[in-house]
Amino acid sequence: MKYMVKPVVAAFLLSMAGSALAVQKDITVTANIDAALDMTQSDGSALPKSVEMQYIPGTGLSPVSIMSKIWSNAPTGGAVQMRLVSPAQLVNTTGANSNGSAITVPLSVAWGTLALTTTNQALAVTDIFPNGADALTTGSVARELTISQTTKGALTTGSYQGVVSIYLSQSAATGG
Repeated sequence: MKYMVKPVVAAFLLSMAGSALAVQKDITVTANIDAALDMTQSDGSALPKSVEMQYIPGTGLSPVSIMSKIWSNAPTGGAVQMRLVSPAQLVNTTGANSNGSAITVPLSVAWGTLALTTTNQALAVTDIFPNGADALTTGSVARELTISQTTKGALTTGSYQGVVSIYLSQSAATGG
């Protein structure tokens, strides 16, 4: 009986050792899809989820620029509308003014020479998609998406954070 127990225990221990070497890897995959319209970097890759603005003491924040394109399933359709969802700003998350109010830094956002505001601005499809129907595979003309400090100057020490949200839509009407 003694000799039977040892092989059973050994088999049990080996089976435990085998499962101890197993590993499971889970990857969450997400996608934000608008089947009609999108904005990417000029090479077609996604816009970055975050960027860091470099601070130069006494001067202010250096602008951040990303070459970007707009993509549409109707490049010969109606005008593309572009706007900011809310005014762009950074908020000091580690400090406040002497009266307790938040320290904010207004930001300016532009796509090429178009300064973006919270009001829709029409982009003529003939201007941004000069290739007509070929723009389905090439996207719009590439333009710099620029985020900059509205009024340059020194800032209060702290950790600043904010979100720049750009909203794109395209009218169903033809032309533009």
